[in-house]
Formats: sequence, C-alpha cells, structure tokens
Amino acid sequence: MLPQMVVIGRLMKHFVIAFASLAVLAAPALASAKSPLEGRWKKGKLEIQIAPCGRELCGTILRASPKQKAKAERGSGTDLIGARLIKDIDRTGPNTYRASVFLPDRNMHARGSIKQVSANTLSVKGCVLGVVCKSTTWQRVSR
Repeated sequence: MLPQMVVIGRLMKHFVIAFASLAVLAAPALASAKSPLEGRWKKGKLEIQIAPCGRELCGTILRASPKQKAKAERGSGTDLIGARLIKDIDRTGPNTYRASVFLPDRNMHARGSIKQVSANTLSVKGCVLGVVCKSTTWQRVSR
C-alpha cells in the first residue's frame, strides 16, 4: 500500500505544480484584460470615469458644471457628483456596446448605445421609449 501512496503523492505534486504554473501564466493576461472604454471621458463640463462596477462597466460622474448640478437637483433630486450616469455596459460587437443611461435632469433611464469611434472618441446615443433619441460625443481625458 505504501508504494501506491508514493505514486499518488507524486501525481498530486505534479498536478499542484502544473496548476500553479498555469495560474502564474494566466495572471498577467487577466490583469491586462482591460476594456478600451475604461478611463475618464469628457463632454463639455461633464466628466465621467468608466470603470468596473462588479462584473460590468459603469460610468460615474466626477465633475459637472454648477448649471448641470442644479438641473439634476431640480429634475431628480440627484447629487450629480458620484452618480452613475451609464450602467450595465455590454459589448455587442467590435467597438460597440449597449448600456442603460440615466438622465438626471428628467429622472429617467434610457436604453443607449456606445460606439468607440477612435481610441479617444465615443459616440453615445440614448433613446426614451425608442422614439426620442439624442446623440453626444465624448472625448477621452485619460486612461
């Protein structure tokens, strides 16, 4: 029975070494699997940070003009700084995404689409009731 235990012990040792090696090799790939949308984006005086929020990406407001803050406060009672403007970002194809967009001045959520036109430009479109749509262009501030 002892020789069998030695063989099983050696197999387990090889398995653990192989598994550890795979984990070490995969770690840099997982760490660098960053979405091209991640980073800071700006439209006028409104600035957002697109980053992971759980398993998906979302866009959180970092800066806004006093006028934008006041409109949001009147429309939805939302403190604009720190609010999630874009959430549930899902990739739908090369450089295209679907998301939920919050309109704080109207206290509404719209279904939207994001197209990464270039490394530093996003085209964001939101539609309410599938009829009333608005498109905006965002410029990258930093990665």
